[in-house]
Formats: sequence, structure tokens, C-alpha cells
Amino acid sequence: MNTLKFITTGLSALLLASCGYHLGGVKPEPLKDKDTFCVEVFENSSLHPSAGVLMTTALANALQSDGTYRMAPRGKADFIVKGEIERITRESLITNTEDTYVSTQIAVCVTVGYQVIDNKTGKVLCSGQEVENASFFNEDGSKESATESALSYATRRIADDITLHLVTK
Repeated sequence: MNTLKFITTGLSALLLASCGYHLGGVKPEPLKDKDTFCVEVFENSSLHPSAGVLMTTALANALQSDGTYRMAPRGKADFIVKGEIERITRESLITNTEDTYVSTQIAVCVTVGYQVIDNKTGKVLCSGQEVENASFFNEDGSKESATESALSYATRRIADDITLHLVTK
């Protein structure tokens, strides 16, 4: 009985492996022959000091997780993604009923521009701009921690959006 299960499982795996499925998306035309990438540290034109590093890390993680492209050192990558945190705005959505100077919910709007550049020719393969809003509750009364949480969430969502543009037609 165990031998029959083993053979059935093996045949099923063999059949599914030959169906043509692969990890990752269907590459868009400008990136169809590209396999490796490098993400440069995003420039930061905002007043938030860690925004560029947050965006860079989020995008590198999103592209690696997708599996369409592999990360490579700058000199060996087929294409480079570079960008800029153009603007970050923060807004108080809900204030404390006892103290209107304390926000209980903070919203952050992040604007990022990016370019995908062929590493061999220096040609811009594609570019774009992403805007993302995120909000977090300020439970401990610290605007900085609520802003940091919202910013981290917004950069991850922007990274997912950019990755989607780079892996689908």
C-alpha cells in the first residue's frame, strides 16, 4: 500500500512539473531578457531620515520574494532599480478628546519616484511614481512611533506595487 502511494505521489509530481508552471510573474517587454537585479539606496528628499533605507529594503525584499528575478551585486546585475522618496506628509486623523494636541490616529502619505536602468547600456527601461497612504493608531502617545509604523507599512505597499509593475505584462 505504501509503495502504491509513493509511486502515485511521484507520478503526480512528475506530471505537475511538466505543466510549464514557474515561480514569479510574466516579465514585461523591456525586462523580458533580464534575470538579475540590484536595488540602489533610494535618495531621500523628505525630512524623515530613515525613509530611503526603509524603501530600499522593502523593494529588495519584495523583488526577491516574488522569484521572477534574482538579486545580484551591482556589477553583475542585468538591471538596477533606483529611486527617490520625493515627499512624505503626515496628518492627524483623530485627536484625543481630552487633549487636542495628542493625535490618536496618524496618516502618512508617501510619494516615491523610481527608474529601472539597464546595467550594460545605461538606458532607462521603465520608470514611474507611486503614492501610498497609511494610517496607524497612536496608542502610546508617541507621534514618532506611529509615524514610523505607518511609514514602514506604506513603503512595503509601494515596494509591492513597483514589484507588480516589474513582473507582469
